[in-house]
Amino acid sequence: MDRKLPPIQEIERLIRLSAASRSCLTSEAITLRQRLDFPTRIRTSLKSHPTAWLFGSIASGFVASLMFRRKSAAPKTKRGGLVVTLLGLALTAARPFAKVWLADHMKSYLIGRPGTVPANPPRRQSESVHPI
Repeated sequence: MDRKLPPIQEIERLIRLSAASRSCLTSEAITLRQRLDFPTRIRTSLKSHPTAWLFGSIASGFVASLMFRRKSAAPKTKRGGLVVTLLGLALTAARPFAKVWLADHMKSYLIGRPGTVPANPPRRQSESVHPI
């Protein structure tokens, strides 16, 4: 049952077939574009079901807070009392002086004279003050 159409009718049939295929592809492309447009889908869903989104976000926040909360540590016990507190304060106050002392000794060691800190380091020619 292989029948042949005249060339003009065959061309018209192919044109109708291509038009139908084009319209089908257009509708599928529109559907696909709508499915992949997530911001629009979320906005539409938020507008149509606001209470569900509200309760869902509250529930997910509650579950996340339960999952990620820290375990409470055992209470720390303080030892020593007044003596330890005073020692800690003294060390905290002495830290800047210790930094200066260590920096001076490192500077003198790097210059090549360990154990001596230069009182007045030599000035460069550009630093000297000339009286007018």
